[in-house]
Amino acid sequence: MFKFMLKIYIIYLILVAFLPTLLGRIFHYNVIYKSKRNFPCVSITFDDGPDPLYTPILLSLLDKYKIKACFFLLADKVEKYPELSKKIVESGHEIGVHGYKHHINWFLGPKATYNEFIKSIEVIKNITGKYPSYYRPPWGLFTLFVYRSAKKLNMKIVLWSYMSWDWKVKNPDIIVKNILKKIKSGQILIFHDSSTNIASDKKAPGVMIKALEDIIKGIQEKNIKIVDINQFIFTKGDFNEKYI
Repeated sequence: MFKFMLKIYIIYLILVAFLPTLLGRIFHYNVIYKSKRNFPCVSITFDDGPDPLYTPILLSLLDKYKIKACFFLLADKVEKYPELSKKIVESGHEIGVHGYKHHINWFLGPKATYNEFIKSIEVIKNITGKYPSYYRPPWGLFTLFVYRSAKKLNMKIVLWSYMSWDWKVKNPDIIVKNILKKIKSGQILIFHDSSTNIASDKKAPGVMIKALEDIIKGIQEKNIKIVDINQFIFTKGDFNEKYI
């Protein structure tokens, strides 16, 4: 009986989790991961925050270069740091949902998945005053229920074009080199401004911030604009200078 139930569960995981993750991560089904616009631009995003130590430093750096990013927030941290969460929005940055907590969504059923979406959205909206229109699943893992919940709530799923592995690289020069070597127009870059999750290096956000300034300069030297996610996914017509 146990072996039979185990087989059923494995089949369930394949159909509900493995295949949807494959569709999202590899085949980019119904997700945003790059831009096809003719104008040379990239968008910068941050996951896992807000963080009371690193996010304020990051906001200052972005303000220095007049760059607007998208922060995919964990709702439980938004509850812990409401003023910091408000500051992200007040600074003109876009926000998205990264879940209520950073956990594997493969083990959530349809009702639990939808309820987490609702809870996360309500927490973020009530504290920041802004309804989050974007969603990025933790670790980029999907289920059928993630797709269904996002569609029902009219949320766009945003992934990334290139992973810098900033959450574990200890040398900022390596991050800079890897990004600038592969950077090209139309990419969504992903970084992390918190290090409270499993497997992430505790000092990783500080290393990322050290690398980010050189990354910004390097991208600009390539005559590529860094734009916020809303401008990045704008699909009608050619890119207009007034949005920069």
